[in-house]
Amino acid sequence: MKQDANEFSSFAETIASLGSLTKLESAMSAAIKSSRVPAKETRKMLKCMSIQEAGNTALFQFMRDLFEKVGVGQLVLIRNDIFRYDFAIDNSPVCKLYPHVKGKKTCYITAESLSQFFTKDLGLPGTAEEIACQNAGDNRCEFAVSLQPLAVYQLALDQLDKTIIGSVIDGAGPDKISESLEMSRDEIIFRMNILKRYKILDDDYQITEIGETYHKYGEGMGGDEEEFQPPWKDMAVISNAISASTSFAEAFTEAASQEPLWDVEEKDIVNLAEQAKKSKSFAELLSKQVKSDMEE
Repeated sequence: MKQDANEFSSFAETIASLGSLTKLESAMSAAIKSSRVPAKETRKMLKCMSIQEAGNTALFQFMRDLFEKVGVGQLVLIRNDIFRYDFAIDNSPVCKLYPHVKGKKTCYITAESLSQFFTKDLGLPGTAEEIACQNAGDNRCEFAVSLQPLAVYQLALDQLDKTIIGSVIDGAGPDKISESLEMSRDEIIFRMNILKRYKILDDDYQITEIGETYHKYGEGMGGDEEEFQPPWKDMAVISNAISASTSFAEAFTEAASQEPLWDVEEKDIVNLAEQAKKSKSFAELLSKQVKSDMEE
């Protein structure tokens, strides 16, 4: 029972782990603030037909480098459905912050970071959850990001897609659309296959019920898109933001490690570890501890 409550084994280990978690949270928060991605770059990934194609986009490569630089590990894209993206991390550094946890998922901070990145930097609101974890006995940590369909449709389809949809509704086939838009037939077919993937067109390149609904109600969504430089053009700005954000966490960890441990009672160590297990952030843990002190 005592071992289950004290997931960090010792008070010193607890402080070190909390300091590392605080540093990760601060670094990710700073990185997300500096990493907003232009809609046209997000659209390139949303339109990818395969995992390999999506993994080769500038956006995913930036995302992979960003998460590794922050310290949560290297992301691998393992699924790219139209409303869901799954990622894996081998040998997750976050898992190592909970060395005594067995049979439970522990990488909430990675899941929350993915959710925040998609929502704030890509303009794609959704939820993220850890679906596999090394600390739960799985081979690696895996995360599922589920996106709001309306936001995906709003961002994934551009003006040319809307023109093609309108032409199909008017009865035009690939050849006629190719001629009217002065584009090659192969390019039109490529575009129409993406519309099939998004359930706008059926296998015969005819409009679906979803396509008709989108044409009627969804084409006015979005408005003008803001043009700005993608964040990977200047990684130095992000690196500086991450570095500055972690200074407090490092100072906290160093100061805490110098505190005498012999005045701490065993019940306090167990209680702190128990609260850490139930808290989603260092700020939440600190709030609980302050409240507890005030009540005593």
